[in-house]
Amino acid sequence: MSLPVSPPCVIFLNGPVNAGKSTVGPLVAARLSQAVWLDGDDHGADPSLPLADQWEAARRRIEAAIAALTEGTLVVGYPMDQALYERLHEKADKAGARLLVVTLSPPLEVALSDRGARVLTDAERARVAQMYDEGYQARPFSDMLLNTARLSPDECADDIVALAANVGR
Repeated sequence: MSLPVSPPCVIFLNGPVNAGKSTVGPLVAARLSQAVWLDGDDHGADPSLPLADQWEAARRRIEAAIAALTEGTLVVGYPMDQALYERLHEKADKAGARLLVVTLSPPLEVALSDRGARVLTDAERARVAQMYDEGYQARPFSDMLLNTARLSPDECADDIVALAANVGR
């Protein structure tokens, strides 16, 4: 299925660790013409840097990709808080792009489990719980909430593409 999306558009997949962003994101990009997948975790920062510095490197990389967007769709997967939403909304506005935020929101017990080939470390499990406490699974600025435990990755991608094709028309 390849539905038309009025370019430029940023489809931002938000959610806690292990919500399915890196699984669903490439599927969304594959369904759209002129779409690029950007995994926010692939920020290129030195892994020995403090986490806050690595996170800022990821945010700057995402901002740069949005600023460079002139056509097509950028599909991004990365956890988003209110401050990042405001930063990226401003960047998207300046680029003349629509920003759609889809929050992937499996139940906590699912996000804490090993899913697919991914085996969570104890630190990742602690981060998942912290992110649920901080509300990453239910951001009020979301255009869509998807329970990734109820739908297959392909069904999630189809729902996201349908949203993108219909928003703003």
